[in-house]
Amino acid sequence: MSATTETTAPAAAPLIDEYPNKVFVGNLSFKTTDGQLHDYFAEVGEVKEARIITRGPRSLGYGFVAFGDDATVQKAVELRNHTEFGGRQINVEAARPMPESAIAARAQHISGDAKPAGQRRARKPRARKEAARVDTAESSDTQKEEATEGSEAKPRSARRGGRRFGARRFPAKDKEESKTEDAEPKKVEPKKAERKPREKKPVDEDRTPSDTVVFVGNLPFSTTDEELAKLFGEFSIASAHVVVNKKSNRPKGFGFVTFANNAEQKKALDKLAAEPFQVSERVLTIKAALSETPAVTEGESA
Repeated sequence: MSATTETTAPAAAPLIDEYPNKVFVGNLSFKTTDGQLHDYFAEVGEVKEARIITRGPRSLGYGFVAFGDDATVQKAVELRNHTEFGGRQINVEAARPMPESAIAARAQHISGDAKPAGQRRARKPRARKEAARVDTAESSDTQKEEATEGSEAKPRSARRGGRRFGARRFPAKDKEESKTEDAEPKKVEPKKAERKPREKKPVDEDRTPSDTVVFVGNLPFSTTDEELAKLFGEFSIASAHVVVNKKSNRPKGFGFVTFANNAEQKKALDKLAAEPFQVSERVLTIKAALSETPAVTEGESA
């Protein structure tokens, strides 16, 4: 008898969802790879697994990093949250555990254990409407009546019955009256006058440059009021704020800085015109803000 050797397939690597201690990493660059993510968090502690979430070959801009214990997870959040990685400020927070049912479903999908096509529920075929059949019995009866001796041919409008569907029920007089009504000329309604488009006023027609406020555009969406104020720390400023969306409270990418006086404003504009600010590979747009001119009343004009 020949000796037979049994070979066993190597165990599959565990999924990132199976690790209980992991962090969520958001706002990643789309060029970041699993290896780069692993190396960046390896300085914090031992990394079990690092995975970029993708849709096909394209990255979705976020991923997960698994550690051996919860203490390393908390350490990674403290040391890596809001840090610069791949040209972006990333967000790091402890990931919530995934339900066991979802993990099993994903593992089944990856391993290819989905139900074969034969076991799936078969769809019921749609009932097709059969074409309506026209009964020819009535037409044959009318032909027999016309063939009888001494019978005069009657016009179709005077015959009874007619077609099976949509039989004629109105006499010939009504038909002639309907023709005369259709022959009457129709009244032509006058065309409505076309409205002329309103003339749009230029946006900056009623605005003048402010003496103390400047507009700062092309800001990174993660910029805060404090960070905006630090950019102009060498000048004397009164306030600095980033404009946010009222509903979502998310920054819109621009803000305003108010200087102490007009001299400080001119000083800042002259310097930044020669040496523009650059934040996170973005060149900021800085110019004097526009303010609306107050309306002149009749007493003031006099």
